[in-house]
Amino acid sequence: MGRNGPSVHWPLFKAMLREEWRLHKSFVGAVGSGFFPVVIFLFSFVLAATSPVLLRKLDMSLVLLVLHLSAVLYGLGVGALAQIGEQVMTRRLGSVNMLLQLPVLQPVSFRSMMGIFYVKDAVFYILYSIIPLVGGIAAAIPVTKITPAGAGLLFVTVLITFMMGMALSFLLSALMLRSKAAAGALALFVVALVLLVRPLGVLVPGQVLLPLGYWETHDILYLLSGTALALLLSAAAVLLMKERFAPPERRYASALLDTEKRFTFSGGLSTLVAKEWLELRRSGALGPVFTGFLGPLLGIYAVIWIFRSGLGMPLEFNVVFYGGILGFLGLMTYSWLTNIEPNEFLNVQPVGVDQVVRAKLVLYFLLTTPVSLVYLVVIGILNREYAYLPLAALVGLSTMVYVAAVTGRMTGLRANTMLFDAAVLGRFSAAIVPPLIVCTLASFMLRTAFWPASAVLAALSAGLLVASGRLLAGIGPRWARSPFGI
Repeated sequence: MGRNGPSVHWPLFKAMLREEWRLHKSFVGAVGSGFFPVVIFLFSFVLAATSPVLLRKLDMSLVLLVLHLSAVLYGLGVGALAQIGEQVMTRRLGSVNMLLQLPVLQPVSFRSMMGIFYVKDAVFYILYSIIPLVGGIAAAIPVTKITPAGAGLLFVTVLITFMMGMALSFLLSALMLRSKAAAGALALFVVALVLLVRPLGVLVPGQVLLPLGYWETHDILYLLSGTALALLLSAAAVLLMKERFAPPERRYASALLDTEKRFTFSGGLSTLVAKEWLELRRSGALGPVFTGFLGPLLGIYAVIWIFRSGLGMPLEFNVVFYGGILGFLGLMTYSWLTNIEPNEFLNVQPVGVDQVVRAKLVLYFLLTTPVSLVYLVVIGILNREYAYLPLAALVGLSTMVYVAAVTGRMTGLRANTMLFDAAVLGRFSAAIVPPLIVCTLASFMLRTAFWPASAVLAALSAGLLVASGRLLAGIGPRWARSPFGI
């Protein structure tokens, strides 16, 4: 067995699973954490049960493509574990000491710990989201044409697709720690594969998303190849992990006072906004913040373009529709801004959580507003919808302000964790989804009933701005007395 053999790995795996669950419970409580999979199950069940009506005009191959594409993107989102490992080993994450730090004191290799950590994360997210997702579809079997065997096969293919995405993300993050050029080359290779599917049409989607290929050909070789690829990428990522990390050390000239002068327009928040801006730049998170906002926007436009141009689907999404989704996709950016550094040291400073939340919101608007306006102008030009641009800008800015105000009011500095609380997620959805539905429907009506639809969108935007003012005013009473912490 040895000191790093199975006799050690199994207890560590179980301990890491308990650690993950305790972290979730400490963030949002046992009820909120436990209810999150239930929410996914119910959502999946309702969508599957209503699919004979909602999806009756869509080909099943397209539905399977969207489902597997979502699974691989989800895997990519949760798989950047090497970066997490580096942060745990080189930075003090508040008062949290994770089991990943055991190699510092115990005779176990960090590479082994990361391998166990990877398996733990895979098992946890499969139990926490993949099984509830497919379970909801299976529960709808009595009212749909789905068979038990079909639901079982869907679970297998979605699971393998998720693991492929997670393994690829893990490998990319491990490569990034050793060679940014190598990580960039791998990323370019993946992009090239996507381009070979669409728009070039050299490959079909199932030749890249191998489990999807099983549904296209019913050849079990696709399942075996997808499984082997996921295992190969995972093993490569673990083997490429560093055993030792040097704590990052960089020196900067004093710039707070000069930077503060740039943000005098924010009044009493200028010092905090300057601090947040400097931390954002010096932490190296400025790129991910922009990517987390612009990436989904470009992704949505690309997917719609593929369905419309590549698959011939008559999807008429105008620039006002894109304006409506701007704010609803800004959540990732705000989440990044609240996840740059631990804030516990501020507990002994004359500053409150509500002030830091407002400072981060100021920075959020400064970062996203220019990008949003340029995005809308470019789409307006591409679609030749110049007359819609003023309305699109109004809708886009109002939804951005509203979603940011809702997020700041409900989650404070813990957007990454509090949305796992079913109660918070329910209130958040109740506040966000109805305006999004109204905005989407009204944008579709613009071509046939321009003035009534414009009046609805203008009234909605005004209402969202008024509601935003009240929500922003409520940040103080909600968070002023809360402590700082992870």
